Amino acid sequence: LGSTFGALFSGPAASIGRWKCLMYTNLIVIIGAGLCTVQKWYCLIIGRFVYGLASGSFSVFCPKYISETAPVEVRGPAGGITQICITFGILVAFTIGTFFPAVKDQSESTQFAFLMLMFILPIGISLVNMLLLVCVFPYDTPPIIKQRGDYSKLNEFMGKLYQPYMEDGGYLVI
Repeated sequence: LGSTFGALFSGPAASIGRWKCLMYTNLIVIIGAGLCTVQKWYCLIIGRFVYGLASGSFSVFCPKYISETAPVEVRGPAGGITQICITFGILVAFTIGTFFPAVKDQSESTQFAFLMLMFILPIGISLVNMLLLVCVFPYDTPPIIKQRGDYSKLNEFMGKLYQPYMEDGGYLVI
């Protein structure tokens, strides 16, 4: 339910920029997964809904960010790899339960430990994702930078993206 709302209503939020949307969505993952680690049933339900909002938002923002930042030559394969990774993640999520013992064979503390592990892992992945966005990918997408009118940042970004295709004068060779 949360991912449905996240996917449906994240489109208008994309106007603030893909990079900011990805950062905020990672924060939503951390909040939702953190709520799921609280040992109250209503926190688990709210946390799963919030976590679902982030999941739906990621399904909108990530492909858009990749398609707008990837060079034309690799745009198709980059989008394809993204979809393969999403499908692999779904496969892992569905099969991970087979490796844990049945619920009736576990004490309540063991069940809670598995639950904590299942939601602490996404928090760690989101923190790594945020670190990569800040350190390695600190730019928004070219259409958003152009829309803001920041042409110096756009030229810097495009220069890094298409450096092998630049002439001596700093202009793209098409």
